[in-house]
Amino acid sequence: MIHGPCGSLSNNSLCMSDGKCTKMYPRDLLAKTITGNAGYPLYRRRSTEDGGKSITLKVLNNTIDVDNRWVVPYSPLLQKTYNAHINVECCN
Repeated sequence: MIHGPCGSLSNNSLCMSDGKCTKMYPRDLLAKTITGNAGYPLYRRRSTEDGGKSITLKVLNNTIDVDNRWVVPYSPLLQKTYNAHINVECCN
């Protein structure tokens, strides 16, 4: 599941407010999962040099490069069980 395009790629996206994505995408690339300031995890997101993936998508007649910064955390089990789009975040 990929978020976007938003930010500099599409300022008219529904998630945009005051020139920023309200969902905080694209996320930072991190070498390991850490706990953020609000108790939510900041998940490991590998760069392409560190074994991460990157693809090229054609969206709204634009070609964009998408990497791990745009991936939305999800649970395939929950999606199949409830037949719904469910984002998953763990907090502590």
